[in-house]
Amino acid sequence: MGMKYRLKRWVRNWLNEDDAVEGNQLHPIAVSDDLDSRGAMRITIHKAAGGLIVETRTYDDLKDRNHQRLHIVTHEQDLAESLSKILTMESLRG
Repeated sequence: MGMKYRLKRWVRNWLNEDDAVEGNQLHPIAVSDDLDSRGAMRITIHKAAGGLIVETRTYDDLKDRNHQRLHIVTHEQDLAESLSKILTMESLRG
């Protein structure tokens, strides 16, 4: 399976999760209208020639600074495995 197919499948599954929650097929652990974004990591994936660029952004409350890092994932690399490694690296930095 190609990376494009896996990404499409991941997006489709992600969209279907919302439908499943609304249909009470999944039981959320906690429901809250208030989202605590302190320490949150935001991930954006951009298309690029030859692959994808994964942008991670975090906010440091203590220093009042935003940290942005870019990671390149080529078409030859597995997107799921690369995202796992990126998330692990960024979590260890935090």
